Amino acid sequence: MNEAEQQALIKRWMPLTQLWMDRLPGPYWLWALLLGAVVFAEQIMEQRLLGPWSRLQEPQILLFSLALPLLTTYMFIVLRRLKQDSLVDLAALRPVVKIDDRAFDHAVKKAIVTSERARWIMLGLAAAIVVGWFAVARLPYPLVSSQTLPANPLAVLLTLVAYTIFGMAGLLLVYSGVRFGHGIAMLAEAPLAINLWDAQPLLPFGRLSLRYSLAIAGMVLLILIPFGVPEAAEDYLVISLASLGSLSALILPLRGVHRQMVHVRNKAASHISDELADCQVSLVSADGLREISPKALVERIEPLMALRSRVNNAPTWPFLNVSAMIRVTLAALSPLLYFVLNEVVRTYLLPLLGVQ
Repeated sequence: MNEAEQQALIKRWMPLTQLWMDRLPGPYWLWALLLGAVVFAEQIMEQRLLGPWSRLQEPQILLFSLALPLLTTYMFIVLRRLKQDSLVDLAALRPVVKIDDRAFDHAVKKAIVTSERARWIMLGLAAAIVVGWFAVARLPYPLVSSQTLPANPLAVLLTLVAYTIFGMAGLLLVYSGVRFGHGIAMLAEAPLAINLWDAQPLLPFGRLSLRYSLAIAGMVLLILIPFGVPEAAEDYLVISLASLGSLSALILPLRGVHRQMVHVRNKAASHISDELADCQVSLVSADGLREISPKALVERIEPLMALRSRVNNAPTWPFLNVSAMIRVTLAALSPLLYFVLNEVVRTYLLPLLGVQ
């Protein structure tokens, strides 16, 4: 498939990536910022409930108030980029995946389309959770445990709207990510054109899976950095589960590719083993060395041994090499690594430096 054909596929799939904010006047990123600003206004209101406006002059309080707004904007922007940036790699996979165009398009739609019905369900679910939390159960604000919903109607409206926006962004990202992984897995399970010596055509699989994995890792880091190192046991559990989720988003969609690459490698190794077995038969048979000279036998065995070594070192994941696989795994686990590094510095390094 040439460049023009890939660009034609991308152009045909691009309308499938549209979200509801794409239909609004103005650029998508501006609406993402405006929704983040609504959440920021609500966070400012929460801080105002705790004390005077001067509190916001403290850098730590301001950073704390920016956490949810930044996370909201991040999720809306990543939601769109996750879909649009994937089109190039999906088009690059078309010659590799040996299925018809209809089946391939079905997998692409599964990966990048978020239906209107799903959007309304996510919005309704987010609103139901928020109303149930604040109005029905009368629970305190998630980040300000000493405050419950105030009596001011405008404050109530702002709270419900802001947390519904935040919840909808999170639910849409999770829902779209699950569908994205399912669509990639459908392509990975299809028959693939695998070259044992050249994993380059399969690298788009790795990039697609890594893209969603890093989206999850970035979301967790945006929570960790402003809120600091967790202290409660449930916080540790959340970080561990989120890191495992990021790693799962990297690995699980690629199982089909991995299985087929292993099958091709094992099949090639089996053929080499058969050839080596023939060499052994020639060596141990009564008339073996009479029929073939030792020099000819060595000349046959040595290339086979070298070839088997190359086959055993062939990649079995759609990444360039082992070091690339290690790097992407560490990237997927970056939230957990960030947390562990902070704990090591706080527990061991700072006491050595005399810092309490």
